[in-house]
Amino acid sequence: MYKRFILPLLQAQRRIEEYRRDEQWRQLRDISLICIAGFLVMSILNFLRHDYAMLAATLGTAAVLSYSLYDCWSDKISKDLEWTFAAVFTVLCTCCIFFGGNDGFAILWVIFVPFLFTLMIDAVKGIILSTYLLLLLFLVFYCPLGFLLRYDYPEVVRLYFPVFYAIDYVLSLYCAVQMLWTRSDLIIAQEQAREASFLDAATGLKNRTAFTHFVRTASQRSFIRMTVIYIDVNGLHELNNRLGHAAGDEMLRFVAKACVERFPKADVFRLGGDEFLIACSVGTEGEISAWMDDLIHTIEYAGYTIAYGIEYRLHDLDLEDMVNKADAKMLKNKADYYKIHDRRQR
Repeated sequence: MYKRFILPLLQAQRRIEEYRRDEQWRQLRDISLICIAGFLVMSILNFLRHDYAMLAATLGTAAVLSYSLYDCWSDKISKDLEWTFAAVFTVLCTCCIFFGGNDGFAILWVIFVPFLFTLMIDAVKGIILSTYLLLLLFLVFYCPLGFLLRYDYPEVVRLYFPVFYAIDYVLSLYCAVQMLWTRSDLIIAQEQAREASFLDAATGLKNRTAFTHFVRTASQRSFIRMTVIYIDVNGLHELNNRLGHAAGDEMLRFVAKACVERFPKADVFRLGGDEFLIACSVGTEGEISAWMDDLIHTIEYAGYTIAYGIEYRLHDLDLEDMVNKADAKMLKNKADYYKIHDRRQR
C-alpha cells in the first residue's frame, strides 16, 4: 500500500511543489482571501442573529488567516500558510461537529475540507485532515463517542451526514489523485523535453541552449572559483573532406568523451561545429593546468589536435566575460598553431 500508492503520491506532490512554487503561492493567497471574505460575511450574519459563539469562531478564524497571510506575504511562504489552514480547520470543524452552532448548520463547514484541502491546498494534508474528520463523524454519530456531542442533531442528520461526507471525501480524493498524477506526468514530460533540448545529438554533451541557460542561472549558484576552457578542434573541415563526415563525427565524439573523462566534475558543452567549452568550478590553477595537459596528451595520442584558451578566476566570476577572454586566448593559440601547420587543415 505504501510503496504502490502513498509513496508515489508523496513523490508526485513534492515534484509539483518544486515545479510550480510561485503558482502555488498565488493560488493559496487567492484561496486565503476568499476564505477570509467568506468568514467575515458569516461573522456579519452571526452578529445579526446574536449568535456570539459562532461570531467568535468565524471572526477568530478570519483574523488568524489574515495574520498568517500577512506574515507570509513578503517571503511567499506557502507551507506556513498551509499549516495555518490545517490547524484552523481542524479546530473549527471539530468544534462544529461537537457543538453544532447556527442551529446545527455550522457542521456544513466540514463538507468544505475534502474539496478545499485535497484539491486546492495540499493533497497530503487534505487526506490526513479529511480522514480524521471522517473517523470522528462515524465515531460520534454512530455511537461510541456520541456522549461527547453537545448539540442534539436531528436523527436524519446523524444518520445521513457521515455517509454524505464519506461520498464527498472519496470523490475529492479521487479527483485530487487524478490531478496529481496528471500534473506529475506533465512535469516529467516537460523535464524530459527540456533535457532533450539541452543535449547535442552528435556527442551527447550539453548544447549551446544548455550553455545559455547555464550562464543565465549562474548567479543563483555559489562559485568559489571558476575556470572556463574554450576548445576548438583542429582539422575538422579537412577531415570531413578527406574521409567523410562519419570520420569527423567520430573525432568530435572522441574529443567530447575525453573532455568529460578528464574534467568529470565540470559542465562540458558543445557550442556548435568544432567548438567546445568546459566550465569547471573545482580545482586550483595548477590542477586545471595538469588536467588540461592530460587532455591534450589523450587527444594527440589519438591523432587529433585542439586549440584552446583558459580563463581561471577566484573573483569577478563574470561568465560571459570569462568566455570572451578564453575565446580570445583560443584564437591566439590557434593562430600560433597554424603558423607551423598547413592552414588547409583548419
